[in-house]
Amino acid sequence: MHTLLSSNDLALRLGISRATVLRAVARGLLKPAQVTPGGHRRFLVQDIEGQESRLATGELIGSSEAARLLGVSQQTLNRAVRNGSVRPAAVTPGGHRRFTSSDIAESRREAANGGVAG
Repeated sequence: MHTLLSSNDLALRLGISRATVLRAVARGLLKPAQVTPGGHRRFLVQDIEGQESRLATGELIGSSEAARLLGVSQQTLNRAVRNGSVRPAAVTPGGHRRFTSSDIAESRREAANGGVAG
């Protein structure tokens, strides 16, 4: 018999928010074992083993960390987003931009090769 975890239980177990769990599902990082008729996701414990560190970070960073990694101010990063040279991976319901580390690394390479985010 397998024990199924709700998204809330999974979030508590991983030490992350329920929103992070649901975001991981939406991005394809996590797949529910079952979806109830009411649309509630249920997860198998063995399916999430090894995913803890990946989900805990959400692989997303905020704009201040992204700006620091790019070596620019947060205002410069915001300008780069507005003019389209840097794209956030997600925008929270509150309007906060989130970036992937890989996108920031790519922007750094582009900047080194002739300027994007700076």
